[in-house]
Amino acid sequence: MTITFVAHLTPEPALYGALAAMLAELRALPLLHLPVSHDEARFPGGRQHITAQGQRVSSGLLWVERLTGRDAGAETPWESVRERAQREDLVVPVNPALMPHLPGFIADAQAHGVAVVCLRVVKQNQRYQLEEWESGKVRSNGWMQDSVGRWTVGSVAQPVMRSGQTLRVALAGSAQHHHDANPAVMAALGDAADALAMPIELLFLPPGVSHSQRVRLLRSADGILLPDDPAGVWEMPGSEAADWALEQNLPILGLGSGMNRMVAALAQQCLAAPLPCTLPLAAPRLGNHRMTVLHRSALAAAAGSTLTLRYHQHHRLNPALLEDLSAAGLQVAAAFDDHDCAAVTLADHPFFTGLAGRPELASRRERPQPLLMAFLQQVRRNAQQQAVSHAAVKRAAQPAHPHFLPG
Repeated sequence: MTITFVAHLTPEPALYGALAAMLAELRALPLLHLPVSHDEARFPGGRQHITAQGQRVSSGLLWVERLTGRDAGAETPWESVRERAQREDLVVPVNPALMPHLPGFIADAQAHGVAVVCLRVVKQNQRYQLEEWESGKVRSNGWMQDSVGRWTVGSVAQPVMRSGQTLRVALAGSAQHHHDANPAVMAALGDAADALAMPIELLFLPPGVSHSQRVRLLRSADGILLPDDPAGVWEMPGSEAADWALEQNLPILGLGSGMNRMVAALAQQCLAAPLPCTLPLAAPRLGNHRMTVLHRSALAAAAGSTLTLRYHQHHRLNPALLEDLSAAGLQVAAAFDDHDCAAVTLADHPFFTGLAGRPELASRRERPQPLLMAFLQQVRRNAQQQAVSHAAVKRAAQPAHPHFLPG
């Protein structure tokens, strides 16, 4: 049996395992990934992918699931990889942190009768290819990423015919973070926009710029998305964006901790002395879990009666705070089997929806996530209504007859 190591010697967590996943899919082989580290100072949140069992692994392993349809699974110790390779062929990704250990892995595999092939990822003219390590022979080529980071081969992905105005979605976090450390949200928004034939532009709200710069971006946004942020990297931009969505009636969707920021913003606006927003869970909610959607909630049309999402949840929304905010229109839209809140919506708001889970991890190019589609549909509807209102105000401000022009 053979282990094919695929070395991608670039530090970005979002690229880890992507080309290895493509090779595994092309050859119908299992992919196992070793315990791996990334530069957390340079790429905070680089372990943002959640497996079906609830492990938090390198963000690039999202591509294993998107490209092969198989769960990425947990990190596998080298001894277990070697033992399995004695029974079947495997593909194993390698990043710069693993390179010092690779000669030892190769020697150990060969000592146990396992053949080894080493490939490396090479980028040329925005396309990626796999080459044999020693000979340089090309084994697979033509892979490239689209504007939201999704992988395609040459012209396999047909262009989507889009119509209507370009909608601008503000996304908490820097462009560098979403491109290099956590690609799931951008890819999922691309899936939903393709399905709706909708042109979108992403406006990033990074923590490292001034408040006035972020306000300028928010003024041009048609909708806001707050991704999960377990490390609290963009707490300030997320809180500002939630405040803006409430003040301007702008559609907003919060995922994971993004939901908590939305509820905290509402509490600050509505309550003189709000209770703590979240409480620790007795046991973390990890992996796939089902939520039951309330029949009359605004979420039901998009989510149906039940929905299974992925979670890496350590805190829940404070039930007492939710009760206090019910007078302001906050509604529990979905609950877990233990009755904890799984989603919230806000009455008399175009779209104020928070989810404790991570719907972006379930999105695929051919199967976009319905909740993200519902969000973009409301963004478009709200933008159209704003355009009509603006046109009406402009017409009302014009004089009825040239004789009435001032001066």
